[in-house]
Amino acid sequence: MTDHPDRIHSLHPAQISWRDDGTPVSRDFGDVYFSSEDGLGESRHVFLQGNRLAERWGRLPKDAHFIIIESGFGTGLNFLATWQLWKQVAPADARLHFISIEKHPLSRSDLELALARWPE
Repeated sequence: MTDHPDRIHSLHPAQISWRDDGTPVSRDFGDVYFSSEDGLGESRHVFLQGNRLAERWGRLPKDAHFIIIESGFGTGLNFLATWQLWKQVAPADARLHFISIEKHPLSRSDLELALARWPE
């Protein structure tokens, strides 16, 4: 059977291994999803502060729309940190559009396990 451009392909979930400290590692790529020391701190430093998002969102005009496109959703840690900061500093009438692409999404149980260390 040949592939047809209109054919819908099913998603293939990420294959995860877990380090002793609870850090998820991709079995397909051998890469960690976030720093074992402080993954949330890493997201805040690299993704949020690195893009000066608090500063930029604080200057948004009324009814603004802000769009973020991210390749590699992973555990969603960048998304969740972004949403938390957005709610803290963006104008109430502004809208955030967060688009993320993930070739191998984590299963719900792997997401819950990976994010359990940050109850906030």
